[in-house]
Amino acid sequence: MKWYSRILFVISAALFFNLAHPNILIEDGISFFSFITLIPLFISIKYSSIPFSFFSGLLFGSLSYGLLFSWIGSYSSYAMIIGVIAFSLLFGLLFIALKASNLVFKNKSFYIMGLLWCIFEYLKTKGFLGFSYGILGYALWKSPLLIQCAKLGGVWLLSALCVFTSAVFSSIADKAFIAPDKNLTVSSKRFPVLLSVIKKHLSILILLALSHASIIFYGFYSLNKTQGPVRKIPVLCVQNNTDSNKYGMDVYKKDVSTLISLTQEGLKKHPETAIVIWPETAVVPPIEMHYSNGTEDDRYEMIERLLVFINESEKCFVIGNQRRVDNGGDYSDDYNSCLVFDSMHENVIPPEPLVYAKNHLVPFTEYFPYEKAFPSLYEKLLDGDTHLWTPGKEKTVFDLRNVKFSTPICFEDSFGNLCRSFVNNGAECLFNLSNDSWSGKRFCQKQHLSMAVFRSVENEVPSARSTASGVSCFIDSKGRIKNEAEQFCEATAFYNIEIPMKKNITIYTRFGDWIPILEIILLFITVLFTILSFMMKKFRICCSKPVEKEGKKEVK
Repeated sequence: MKWYSRILFVISAALFFNLAHPNILIEDGISFFSFITLIPLFISIKYSSIPFSFFSGLLFGSLSYGLLFSWIGSYSSYAMIIGVIAFSLLFGLLFIALKASNLVFKNKSFYIMGLLWCIFEYLKTKGFLGFSYGILGYALWKSPLLIQCAKLGGVWLLSALCVFTSAVFSSIADKAFIAPDKNLTVSSKRFPVLLSVIKKHLSILILLALSHASIIFYGFYSLNKTQGPVRKIPVLCVQNNTDSNKYGMDVYKKDVSTLISLTQEGLKKHPETAIVIWPETAVVPPIEMHYSNGTEDDRYEMIERLLVFINESEKCFVIGNQRRVDNGGDYSDDYNSCLVFDSMHENVIPPEPLVYAKNHLVPFTEYFPYEKAFPSLYEKLLDGDTHLWTPGKEKTVFDLRNVKFSTPICFEDSFGNLCRSFVNNGAECLFNLSNDSWSGKRFCQKQHLSMAVFRSVENEVPSARSTASGVSCFIDSKGRIKNEAEQFCEATAFYNIEIPMKKNITIYTRFGDWIPILEIILLFITVLFTILSFMMKKFRICCSKPVEKEGKKEVK
């Protein structure tokens, strides 16, 4: 295969990757592409050298992540550059590993490459740079029938299905079309070759078909299973369509006024509302600090007006707010927090809210723990108008208004294991507070929503999403979206969240990310078995060599 053909294959894989997820052209994405994205990629790697594979990884990483996550540049061009470079290098290293598996495992290499890809998807969600966007399984978010199996193994089970499908058809396409004719010319003999290859892959094709059929059958069963008795919690989500790039007291006052007026309109339509949810950092000035200090009149007056409104509404309010806590040092700790006020709990005036502080902060834009190791980079982040927060530690569950709920903030609902910990702590539903308005991109907000859908399915709990500009909506325990508000406009969304009287603990909630752990173990066993087989083969060759007898040569 020519070098330019391999490059075209890599570019096509990057485009398929983009089309599978919500993207700038197709807001909801086309899930079908998630099953074929890796076919041209795996074939290209097979016919590439190790250096070219590394280059292909850089190309794929910069194209796929640069296009799909271009919205990051709206927040910080510096973060965008760092992110693209970092993930391009990671993909470069991944592609070297994929090529190495091709050299070692030969005929089985496509399946080993698939295993490596699944493990990479999991590992890139871990640590400081943990980033869950771009996992192939998330592309299936609009297919309730397929995603029900997330209760068993999370999004990782769907990703494995997508990757395994690509691996099977990579092997078939290579043996039927590429390997017999590496110049990719038209040949009338290809059809008999294709039939022969399919016969050789028949068992694996049957296994693949059974996997798809099992997931569809389980989805059909899960969606049509009779639901037991439920209690309904009336919830109102408020979307104030704020501009995150504007600051100052006038902006903060306007935001609070808008939130109050939208809430009043929503409560007039739905007076039965029990819980009102406002977005992430809906109120910017720290409520507790400015109320207790009272040194800045305009901020105090704004907060007092807000608290009076909450108290008189007699509802439970879930509000995103910056929270400042004096730690006794030179600097205070700032938390990206959710404050919960409830007049029935008598914690509104003076403000003594129940609090959750965001645990998993966005790398570089919200959190950078290496100030001493990289002081110049730390200073550049601060100069770039980046607000660095202190991470919270508690997996808080609130118990108010006849429901137990947790409040993952912004992209925290993109991490399955984190949301699972809330449910294991007793949460019966998830209230997500987000602000993606800074992106200015509809497909950015849909990418976020696509991951939130899986958190509800994985744990079989409903979710409510209150966002600054979208997508504010509700998600039932089956992953179906309810009462979605239009993006980038002032709006409210109301829904009676259904909480089962008897909570079912899903396999994923109980055991977490067991699928990728199993994949890592399987890869380890495969590598170990290959090494032992190689050593045994060498040993047998050594033992089978004839021993040369000593003796004098006959002289004629």
